[in-house]
Formats: sequence, C-alpha cells, structure tokens
Amino acid sequence: MAADGLIDQYVRALRSRLGARRDRDDLVDEVLDHLLSTTERLEALGIDPHTAARRALARFGEPKLVASLLSDVPSKGNLMSLFFSRHLPALAVAASVTWVAALAVAVYGHTDLLMPGTQSAYLAASAVTALACLLTTTVLVGLNLRATGELDGATIAIAVTGALSVVAAALLSWFVAIWVPLLAIAVVWTLARSWATHAGSRPFSAIMLVLMPLLALAAIATTVVGQVTQTDNAVIGWLTFSGLAIVLIAALVDLAVRLGRRTARAKAAVAS
Repeated sequence: MAADGLIDQYVRALRSRLGARRDRDDLVDEVLDHLLSTTERLEALGIDPHTAARRALARFGEPKLVASLLSDVPSKGNLMSLFFSRHLPALAVAASVTWVAALAVAVYGHTDLLMPGTQSAYLAASAVTALACLLTTTVLVGLNLRATGELDGATIAIAVTGALSVVAAALLSWFVAIWVPLLAIAVVWTLARSWATHAGSRPFSAIMLVLMPLLALAAIATTVVGQVTQTDNAVIGWLTFSGLAIVLIAALVDLAVRLGRRTARAKAAVAS
C-alpha cells in the first residue's frame, strides 16, 4: 500500500504541473504505466514493493523536471506504444475469444469427427484461424512495444513472423506444420524478451516457453508422419491445433486480467 501511495502521489503531482494540455491524461496514463512496469520488474528481482517503487520514481525523475520536458514536446510521444498501453487488455480478450471460435469451427473444417467436412466449413475454419493468429500477433507486438517503447528490430521480426503465420493459416490451415511453428516462434521470442526484462508472470512464462516449442514440434511431426505413411492425420492435427489454442487462450486470459487491473488503476489515478 505504501508503494502504491508513492506512485499515486507522483502521478498527481505530475498531472497538476502539466496544466491544461489536451493530452494531459494520455501523458499521465503513459507515465503511470511505465512506473508500474518498472516497479513490477524490480519486485520480480526480489526487491520489496516500497523500495521498488522508490527506485522506479528515482529513475524517472522529479515531477517538475519531467513536466518541463513533456511541456516542450508538442506530441504525445510514441502514439503506437500509448495505443497498446490503453487497448492491449481488450485485444488479448478478443484474441482469446477468437481462438475459442477457431477451436470449435476447426472440428468441422479439419475433421470428419462430427459430420462430413465441406469446403465452406474448411474456408470458415481457415478464416477464423487466420484472424486468431492476426490478433495474437497484434498482442505480441503490443507486448514488445510496451517493454521497449519503440519499434525495434526484434519487434519488427516478431511482427513479420506472426504475419507469415497469418498468411499460412489463411491459405493452408490444415497444414499445421507451417503456421503453428511460425506462431510459436513469435510467442517464444516475445516471452524470452519478457523473461529477460522480468516482466509478467515468470512461472507462467516458464510453462509457455516449454509448451510452445513442444506444440510446434508436434505439428511438424504429425504432418511428416502423415505424409510418409500416407495416412489421414486430420484428427491428430486437430488435437495439436487444440493444444495450441488452449495454451494461447490461457495465456491471453492471464495477460488480459493482469493488464486490465493495471489499466483500471491507471484510470483511477488519472481521475483523482
């Protein structure tokens, strides 16, 4: 509670010094998000919350100085980073819901378990799967932007890898050996960067770092075995697809909950 009070006092002081700027609330929101992220990373290193908050504030600078620097800048700064700071929880929820839909539609589009497959069912499964990959890639890009504050080379590479998975899922959703590994690479790369900066839940990240490569290998093995033995591996492919979807749904929901709590606190601080 004491740590929360320090950051809240800082934010209120900064807000009052920014005057009547139209983008004042956006600036305060972005500063608060940065302070909370820094505090969380320090706490992950074993530093107590009060000390972590004090260090985060010390690194950022006095409110008077920060307000002076911000007042000299006519824009809000990194608009893309600010967009993701505000909307990443909603994007994570949208991605998780889309994966649930993809999981259900793929039963009809990729297998004959419930009824004979049709071309329309396959196209629907491909479209929903591609949309799920697109939303997940967007979330991954947002996580990288929040962590670095800029569109660096690694973030661009992750975005390109995710985009390739979207294209592959749209054109060859049944061929899991292509789009599943591509998406897994983007997820693992992002998780590795988050791990290095001590962001997010480390136990959950550790589980994801193990499961995603395994699912990618399973997707490749399923396709290779099916091609070599000339057998119908549609059900096994769907099971691999299901494993990926379930893991991503859990990860996205966890992310949405954690970021949602932070966003709610940011709005409360800005309003105070």
